[in-house]
Amino acid sequence: MSDPTPINNLEARFDRSAWLLLLGALLFLALNIGQLAYRFTLPTEGWEINSDDNAAGDYDFYIIKNVVGALSMLQPGDALHIIGWIPAAQILNSDRLAHARPAGWVAGGHIPVTVIRGGQTLTIDIPIVHWTFSSYLRSNFTDLRSVIMWLSALIMLGVGLLTFLKRPANLAGRFLFLFGLAIIFSVLASSLPDGLGMYFDYLAIFGKVFFSNVIFAYMFGPSLLGFALSFPRPKTFIQRRTWLLVVPFLLGSSTTVLLFIAPPLATIGFPITLGMVLAAMGALLHSALTMHDAISRAQLRWAVGGMVVGMGLFTLNFINFGELGFLNIVFRVLTASSLPVMGISLAIAILRYRLFDIDLIIRRTLVYSLVTGALALVYFGGVTLLQALFTTLSGQQSPAAVVISTLLIAALFNPLRRRIQDFIDRRFYRQKYDAEAALADFAAVAQKEANLDYLSGALVNMVNKTMKPETSSLWLAKK
Repeated sequence: MSDPTPINNLEARFDRSAWLLLLGALLFLALNIGQLAYRFTLPTEGWEINSDDNAAGDYDFYIIKNVVGALSMLQPGDALHIIGWIPAAQILNSDRLAHARPAGWVAGGHIPVTVIRGGQTLTIDIPIVHWTFSSYLRSNFTDLRSVIMWLSALIMLGVGLLTFLKRPANLAGRFLFLFGLAIIFSVLASSLPDGLGMYFDYLAIFGKVFFSNVIFAYMFGPSLLGFALSFPRPKTFIQRRTWLLVVPFLLGSSTTVLLFIAPPLATIGFPITLGMVLAAMGALLHSALTMHDAISRAQLRWAVGGMVVGMGLFTLNFINFGELGFLNIVFRVLTASSLPVMGISLAIAILRYRLFDIDLIIRRTLVYSLVTGALALVYFGGVTLLQALFTTLSGQQSPAAVVISTLLIAALFNPLRRRIQDFIDRRFYRQKYDAEAALADFAAVAQKEANLDYLSGALVNMVNKTMKPETSSLWLAKK
């Protein structure tokens, strides 16, 4: 189906700035892949590590898992305190981006390390190896969290690229493309696990930090803010001064400068990004309150609705679901879908918002979300109460509690859905609810009444009640 949205021919044409944006994206993608390939060639101990402070306030490297699979005396949970006679705290607190590598740090060699394991201090030799392609795939595509992260990033890149290719001159489309690039750049740069070797090579640690943190801070917040300021059409002050859209990127690029002159201060990029995200939310809210034409409001419903749902899914990251088995997997998928939900809704808002009834989607989402929540509450409450009853009567639990609760929610589904839908329609979709109620009343009258004059009057009254025209009349053709 073709897109019915009227498009300015200039908006669908690649101009010089659009080509520069695409070439810049390809250049940075090539550089990101290049730094990843460079880190891949460096010697490594073959373990995924993390850094944190210990009880004494010093920083240690903590062993997570063996990625390469080489035989080693290290164990998950070990704290690497000294690496080749160099304290871990000295490596991590170095004023430079990288510390000089210890003697013997070459593939095929061994190096002594001091580890803290179970409160004991041990000195062992660990082998130095190379990364392998199979270890890279294993670290990225065997863990559910990593797979979901990759899918999320690829979906974001896909919707951003599609929007940009269809509307290359649309400012909002360009910023959505940059938003997708920020996500995929960060995921790609972090796809190779952090090993000790990265901390002994200037280019390696700079490439990782630059593409996973600095570029993210440089593009994520500014692109989201730029989108909000130019969607569904640029703000009035932006129309007169389009150069202001560059300011957030200049502010974000300050992290790059700080990375060279004062690395510890480069973390300012995170509060800057947070401030831009909040400003973007405020700009979208302002547009929703000030733009009243039908097209803009339809686009804003998609954009704001997608942002709200995406943010709601993202907040699930802060809830500890414990050991929920399959449900834990479901919640992980839901939290990881926050960015794709936002990206897809923003792309639809730019490209094809008229092909989908956002009000119908929101209406059904509200209905079935509330129904699901209510039935889950009934189910778990019923199981708990019935099990307590069976335990009191017989002294033991019974599977009948689960069976009875299941039958109960099956019986309640349709009545509960109708009641919730009726409440939502009356509360949020009053006009639609009035029309549907009037049609239902007329259908009931038509089933019982055969008098044509009475039915004609009932039909005219229904039209006057629901549509409120200035005048109305009914013409009946006679054969």
